[in-house]
Amino acid sequence: MANTELLIGVDLGGTNMRVGAVTEDGKVFHRLKLPTNVELGLQEVVEKLIKTIRQVIQEAVSNGDRIIGIGIGSPGIIDIKSGIIVSSPNFPQWKQVPLKQIIEERISIPTFLDNDANAFALGEKWLGAGKDVQSLVCLTLGTGVGGGIILGGHLWHGVNGMAAEIGHMTVVPDGLPCNCGNSGCLEMYASASSIVRRIVIALQAGESSAVTDYVNNDLTKITSDLVYHFALKGDSLAGKIMHETSIYLGIGIANLINLLNPEMILIGGGLTNAWDLIYPDMIQEVHKRAFEVPAKRVKIVRASLNDNAGIIGAAGIAHLNLKKLSKYIPS
Repeated sequence: MANTELLIGVDLGGTNMRVGAVTEDGKVFHRLKLPTNVELGLQEVVEKLIKTIRQVIQEAVSNGDRIIGIGIGSPGIIDIKSGIIVSSPNFPQWKQVPLKQIIEERISIPTFLDNDANAFALGEKWLGAGKDVQSLVCLTLGTGVGGGIILGGHLWHGVNGMAAEIGHMTVVPDGLPCNCGNSGCLEMYASASSIVRRIVIALQAGESSAVTDYVNNDLTKITSDLVYHFALKGDSLAGKIMHETSIYLGIGIANLINLLNPEMILIGGGLTNAWDLIYPDMIQEVHKRAFEVPAKRVKIVRASLNDNAGIIGAAGIAHLNLKKLSKYIPS
């Protein structure tokens, strides 16, 4: 692979950051994954990010390759033209962060910033489950609920680059308060972190679950995977939480189908580990609420690129901005 032009793809998540060097045909090399540690604050996270990018670049350059651009997918509201993270529910202290400028000043390589779910959608359109369709909606179910929309084979950014904030559709009027300032957002009912939050609220209110004994009454040790595990074992409260999650996700997807009539709804993120448990109730709710014809036609599938989707898509964001769109989204 020596003497190859590579792009750096950065998937900056609320839980983990993933960085890799990507070839023009989508192969990922020198991949690193580290915890984001949002609680350490903006400066520490940015320093860790820069250090990780430099490490991947060093490995690529030592192999004789050349880095031509950096693409970053970040959660939150992104001003794409200026490369600024305006705000992010997953990074509550981050306001008006000029991440593009910071990275370019420290690393001296052209850098481009977009929403992480947009990057995820682009990756799946290029090489994943969505490569044969021209209209798709991606949802990422992790720390939050991200969204990316591709129409006519192209990312849909909206007039200010802030489209597809699917996680902040209201699904429960006067529901749980969200970090975005609203209440009742889909993100508060269909993300991995919301599963943990809701079971903790229920336990603190006096409901019982075998999860409590498993974590020795330390509710901070509860994870969404643990709730899923106990739901499969027949735990009543865990099962109730997972059922509710499936229903709210189905409501959100039905709204998207009625609004956009896409060929595909593509779902990724950590919560898809519970796909077999979530899917039946979710799809039943979709067909209950969406118009019959588009609901029957749309394909609702799991993402196929797993942990690499964000990296590949972020590299694609850089390539799009470097005027090479046709290599990443074939017509």
